[in-house]
Amino acid sequence: MRTPLLAPALAFGAIAAAVGLEAPAAVHKCVGDGGTTYQDRPCGATAPDPSGVADAPLSVLPTPSRRSILQREAAPKPPKAERARKPEAANRGDANERRHLRIGMSEGEVLARVGPPDFTTGKGRRSARWTWMPAPADPDTVTVLLFDTGRVVEVERTVVKR
Repeated sequence: MRTPLLAPALAFGAIAAAVGLEAPAAVHKCVGDGGTTYQDRPCGATAPDPSGVADAPLSVLPTPSRRSILQREAAPKPPKAERARKPEAANRGDANERRHLRIGMSEGEVLARVGPPDFTTGKGRRSARWTWMPAPADPDTVTVLLFDTGRVVEVERTVVKR
């Protein structure tokens, strides 16, 4: 009894023998004055060229490891103390407007009026807390807003004594 996979294998073998498929070409490693080369014919042998054009030898260089490529491309980081500080956001808003924030405002309205907060907590959650530290236009006052589903639910302005 024949197995189902044996018949296709026998058929392929018979076709290959009839067509006369060649075995895969061998690769020869040749060491010479110019270094190591790999070619499809034995070292020193020349292939017959019916067109009259000389056949250039096949030369393959080993590829560098991924680690060495990454080391070359990555510029070294300066020490932490020497790194440049991030520039402040272009739209810091008007700190004087912080005293006009009220319950019911959306996050977008607050950002447009007073700019991004100095500190945030609860990002990506239902509730969030945004904090602005004292600024020249609003000195000695810390402003904290509590948000619930994107709307202000509490405004807290605390005077800080020096």
